Amino acid sequence: MKKTVLIIFILLMTWSAVAQDQEVLQPQKKRIQKFYIGIGLGGGISTASSFDMVYKYSGDVGNETVTVVPVGLGSSFNGSLAFGYWFNKYIAVELAVTEFLGLPTKGDSVVHLIGASKATVKVRGGMLSVIPSIVISAGLKKINPYARFGFQIGVLPNLVAKYSQDNSTTNPPENKQIYNDYYGGVALGYTAAGGVNFTLTNVVTFYIELQFSHATWSPSHSQIVKYTVNGEDRLSELTTWQKEADFVWEKNVNGIIDQTQPRQELRKTVPFSTASINLGIKFRL
Repeated sequence: MKKTVLIIFILLMTWSAVAQDQEVLQPQKKRIQKFYIGIGLGGGISTASSFDMVYKYSGDVGNETVTVVPVGLGSSFNGSLAFGYWFNKYIAVELAVTEFLGLPTKGDSVVHLIGASKATVKVRGGMLSVIPSIVISAGLKKINPYARFGFQIGVLPNLVAKYSQDNSTTNPPENKQIYNDYYGGVALGYTAAGGVNFTLTNVVTFYIELQFSHATWSPSHSQIVKYTVNGEDRLSELTTWQKEADFVWEKNVNGIIDQTQPRQELRKTVPFSTASINLGIKFRL
């Protein structure tokens, strides 16, 4: 996606330079530029957390305690490519494609991973979203405040848990690493943003905005994609029941375990919620 955005950016900058030259040569021909394309980058912090994924152990032997580590998947970097149309100088519609790259949350244990209860784990989320929105602006020329309200559809949400266990009591000491990938389903939510457009030329506008977004996601499946012991690949030694899980609304707790089939786990919901600062460039067409 980074290469695609870069190519689009270069093409748009070239087109804007040509368009400005044509305006200088033919200043009498002015048209209303209703369409625009925007490219943006941003970063934010989480505004909602899950409390049943990561735990932290502390204390001495015989007096150990375990506490919850909030997992906020909203702390992230993001990139966006937006296409918009102005009905007039006050109201526009916009369709954006955004990619969300979450920052990891660290703890001592995570559910749904094989191995001992004490370990180190990092949990990180990501999502590709489509966001249709309505934009309302003040209609000013040079410095134009605006607000945007949209419906977020997370089409490719995912969560990766990286689990590492060190056991010094074995001979030789043992290190296990497990990467568990959660996927499937669609995340749904909303976005709201307030920002300012700064007109640089008749074609190019710079913008900066504060955006709030909230979406919830219930993964359909999980799968261990990496399992090593002291650096040696042991993934093939795991059964399907150990490696894979299907998340269901109801499961039979007394059923016979079939090692050739994915195990069943009850569904859970995780939030993708963030407050971010975004900036970018819009090209009027």
